[in-house]
Amino acid sequence: MIDLDQLAVAVADEPPPRASPGKRLSELVRPGEDDPSELLKHRFLCRGGGLLLVGPTGIGKSSFAMQAMILWALGREAFGIAPPRPLRSLLVQAENDDGDLAEMRDGVIEGLGLPEADARQAMENIIVVREDARTGLLFFVETLQPALAAHRPDLLWIDPALAYLGGEANSQKDVGGFLRNLLNPLLREFDCGCMVVHHTNKPPTGKEKPDWQAGDFAYLGGGSAEWANWARAVIVLRSVGSHSVFELRAAKRGPRLRWREPDGVTPRFTKMIAHATEPGVICWREADASEVPAEEAPEKTAKRVFRKEDVLAHVPVREPMAKELLRSKANAAGIPWVRINGLLAELLEAGLVHEWLVKRERTRPQIWVARFAQSDGGLGV
Repeated sequence: MIDLDQLAVAVADEPPPRASPGKRLSELVRPGEDDPSELLKHRFLCRGGGLLLVGPTGIGKSSFAMQAMILWALGREAFGIAPPRPLRSLLVQAENDDGDLAEMRDGVIEGLGLPEADARQAMENIIVVREDARTGLLFFVETLQPALAAHRPDLLWIDPALAYLGGEANSQKDVGGFLRNLLNPLLREFDCGCMVVHHTNKPPTGKEKPDWQAGDFAYLGGGSAEWANWARAVIVLRSVGSHSVFELRAAKRGPRLRWREPDGVTPRFTKMIAHATEPGVICWREADASEVPAEEAPEKTAKRVFRKEDVLAHVPVREPMAKELLRSKANAAGIPWVRINGLLAELLEAGLVHEWLVKRERTRPQIWVARFAQSDGGLGV
């Protein structure tokens, strides 16, 4: 386990730290569009913060990370996650030798079809350090701090976290000591963000398989809840029963990515991604709908794009109906609430429906809609 007593001895001769300065609430400044602290839009990750990348062993988390590093080094979007500018990355990893990393690098460059000049630029912005012997305090003092001082990255990558923890992954004390007491001060000192690659637990089966929902996926990583609690954001690579197709889920802070369904309005928090089909090419791509396993298809494939005619179908031909009743019927037919008002506005602008005002006692008129204009000047059915 992490020896916090050893840590205390190591800093015993240091002058006592000053109390964190306070600010009045009125002094806080909301970041502008050109925020230098922003690393991933739209403040999904900023300098000083950490992002947890979680996935099962052996599915390609390291190659996923390599692809993100290369694209972000060029200032380009990777898997729907975009940097505001080209980012410099420092990868500290334990599991892949130089040959493995070179295969990933070349696979991504080939799979993305990067021109030679872009490939050179990306590689100039990525530094790789292999460390497979130090853990805990020694890892931070003898490996991480010197590497950060030498290379000054925008993003630090730790792959995988368990290789360097030097403690119990289930222990809040050990995990908190690693992330909050050792890693956080370095992120502030060197003004960078951190991507922590972490494994999931062994997958549960049968009756033990949990019914995961929404934010539950942030806690998919193995061990203490402190992993997810510390992380500013969490993304999860999840198996869906295929050897080549996986779900990418923005499990924490997902709304900031602004992913949308095909209708362009409805928020979404998952994407289906897949390994490259070319033999020997180590690269990820967006999956085709036909590749998605059947049990995942109803929820994960592209949703229907609704149009104004889909709402019009619920408006009676010869009589008016209450606007709220129309909205309810349209939603019951599968049209998202967030789309209904916009589609109604399109119908009104096109003259396909008309609003009626229906008088009510001691309150404002109720709004009805019909396919024809109100003939009595309003305030009547």
